[in-house]
Order: sequence, then C-alpha cells, then structure tokens
Amino acid sequence: MIETAIKAAKLAGEKLEYYFESSLEHYEKEDKSLVTKADLEADEIIINEIKTSFPNHQILSEEKGEVGSKSDYLWIIDPLDGTHNFARGIPIFCTSIALIYKREAIVSVVYYPPTNALFTAEKGKGAYWNGERIQVSDPSDLSKTLVSLGRGKEPKDKQAMLKIINSLYEKVRSIRLLMSASLELAYVAEGRIDAFAVLGLKSWDFIGGLLLVEEAGGKVTDFTGKKWNLDSSYVLASNGKIHDQLLETLDTD
Repeated sequence: MIETAIKAAKLAGEKLEYYFESSLEHYEKEDKSLVTKADLEADEIIINEIKTSFPNHQILSEEKGEVGSKSDYLWIIDPLDGTHNFARGIPIFCTSIALIYKREAIVSVVYYPPTNALFTAEKGKGAYWNGERIQVSDPSDLSKTLVSLGRGKEPKDKQAMLKIINSLYEKVRSIRLLMSASLELAYVAEGRIDAFAVLGLKSWDFIGGLLLVEEAGGKVTDFTGKKWNLDSSYVLASNGKIHDQLLETLDTD
C-alpha cells in the first residue's frame, strides 16, 4: 500500500512542479480556500492511482470529497497542501496522502516537489526521509524550541491563533506560520520543527503528517491530551518532551 501512495505522491508532485511559478489561474471555493488547475489535476492523478490498485477502498479528497463506497480502508489525500503559497510562487507546499484502517493511520506519505523530499511512515515501522530513518528533535526547554501553527478559517480559529501566539511568544525561541500543515508535520518528524499545533484545519490538511511524527518518536494528541482521532480538529504534534508544557499554554477557552 505504501508503494501505491509513494507512486501517486510523486506523480502528483511532477504535475505540481510543471505548474509551479507559471501564470496559473485560481479561484476561491465557497469556504474561501483557493483551488488551481494544479490542485485538480494532481488530485485526479492520486485518485486514479489508488482506484487502480485498490478499487474497493474509499477515498476522501479535498477537491472531490468522498469517492467510492464505505470501506475499512480510507485514503485521505491533499494533492496540494499550501495552495496559497503555491499560487504566489512561494515554494512551501506538498502532496499529502494518508491511509486509515478502521480509523487508525497505517500509512503516511508527504512529498515536497521542490527538493524531491519524500517523507514516509508505516505503522510500527518508523519514519523516513528519502529512505533514511528520522526522529524528532531533542529540546525539552521551551525557550529553545521552534513551534509552528496552522489555523482554519472560522473566527474562533483565528481568535485561538492570536491567543496562542500571545501565550507562546515569550516562552519559545521562535514561532512559524508556514501554511502547509502536512509539510510542517514532516518537519516535526525530522526534527526541524519542535512542535506543530493544528487549530481547526480540515482532516486532509494535516492527517497525512501525523503518523510521521508518531513513528519518529514524537507525540500527537488533541488539546485535552487525549489521543487524536479522525474527528479531531485541534491537535498538537511535538517531540514529546515539550508536549505537556505546550498543552498548558494551548488553552483556547
């Protein structure tokens, strides 16, 4: 299954590379998010690859919603995570694919086309960057950490973001808003970022990167400290060493 995910992600990535920094038209969907021709064509590539290999599996796509009949196997895909960056020629975007079996993540693939960086994980088998084993960072002191945040579009998500930034600003070394959640989670898994907080994003925006963090030795929970699930929209992924400290700071009530 991971071979299918890798093939699909790379083929979609080739399509994104083809369109990147071109004069590509884009439009707003009803939820105010952007979509481009690159999103749609990459989405079609991934769906076709999955359907060819696993015709009875269900797919949840950002662009097409639910595809196929109900199944214990659910592929959650985001062909272009970071569309706003992509549309403005900013090279912070990725393709994200996750396979869920009975509501548990078992495969994760995040592909970063600008450098051909491939992040992969299978349940119980570790996390990898271009075939090399990766692990989360070491810092346990918040003052030495780099934390990234990603928020949804609802007013409550924006307010939560402002509150958390104010709470974290004096406690951490640096805060980032890269706007490509799955890529940021891959960076947590690799140790480039120490933690990433999800504030109201859709499942396809970030689920592709959660297994990477767990398999790299990190910790992923909702904001109450409970294990994340498919319905979670406020999620914290970290190196584990700063997790409890961050949960105390991430109180959005």
